[in-house]
Amino acid sequence: MKTNKKYMVVQIGCIECGVSSYPIGIYDTLEEAQKAKEAHPSTWDSEGGDGYVEIWSINEDNTVGF
Repeated sequence: MKTNKKYMVVQIGCIECGVSSYPIGIYDTLEEAQKAKEAHPSTWDSEGGDGYVEIWSINEDNTVGF
């Protein structure tokens, strides 16, 4: 069974630093998601604290894979 995947790019913040967590976008290809991840500003530059950006794959049935 072929699964139709999409890719969600998410900023993961830090509760101690006050950096927010939020979805950046959902993309059809891993390449598009990687470009969005690379273009997203550093949390040190944008919010002055620790955080990172992660890509999650989303299957057709809305389950998330890592």
